[in-house]
Amino acid sequence: MRSNKIALTLLCAFCSAILSFSSRAELLDQGLNSVMVIIDRALTDINKPVDTASETPDADAAVKTAANEKIVNLSRTLGTMSYDRLQCGEAEVLAAFTERVQRMPDEAQDAMRSAFQEGFDKSKSETPLMSEDECKRKTKARKHVEVVDQTNVIEEGKPKASEKAVVKVKKPPEDPKLRHMRIAELTGQLAYKRNFCSDKKVFNRDFNTFIKTVPEEFQAAVKTSYWKGFKHGKRLNVNLTTEQC
Repeated sequence: MRSNKIALTLLCAFCSAILSFSSRAELLDQGLNSVMVIIDRALTDINKPVDTASETPDADAAVKTAANEKIVNLSRTLGTMSYDRLQCGEAEVLAAFTERVQRMPDEAQDAMRSAFQEGFDKSKSETPLMSEDECKRKTKARKHVEVVDQTNVIEEGKPKASEKAVVKVKKPPEDPKLRHMRIAELTGQLAYKRNFCSDKKVFNRDFNTFIKTVPEEFQAAVKTSYWKGFKHGKRLNVNLTTEQC
């Protein structure tokens, strides 16, 4: 019963967060943002084109191997960090993680997903459900706090000499269809255990509730992504038993 309650709570978090998630928004969660920055750097190393004229091919291969191991380890960390965040309706972690999975070489993607699942399950087994007040407190604590630089206060209509111009670079908006598909894929992966451990009617109801949160014009593509993720979840949990539920 507790397992079903957790699953339904997470589903509600998915649904509400998907509707409110701002595409390509900067992650304000300090912990998540730090991990994502390191993953992005490692992805840059992995996706560097192979230099056939390189005088150090073994060293180049070692860099890619180290970057891959780093990404897998950090994916496990993200999975651990994500469970309580999803309870509180923060789906950014799903969108950000799946976007990075798709930037990995195909043969390395399952290892990344598997590590995330491992971390997620570990956190799920150790983290109690939080109240609404606890969610608000934790979410607020994880956000960046803006600090006003008092040296840049304008006096008498003129900026001080120490004032520096801040240029904000706007990222191009992400296709909302792709955003929904990314979230659906990982949601489907995490749903495999829910389907295995619960009544099929409950799973079907949860799936239909999830799909209703998606704009009608995207639903066909989102369903495909969801079941793609579900199959990944099945492959990652091939030895799942009822005792693990």
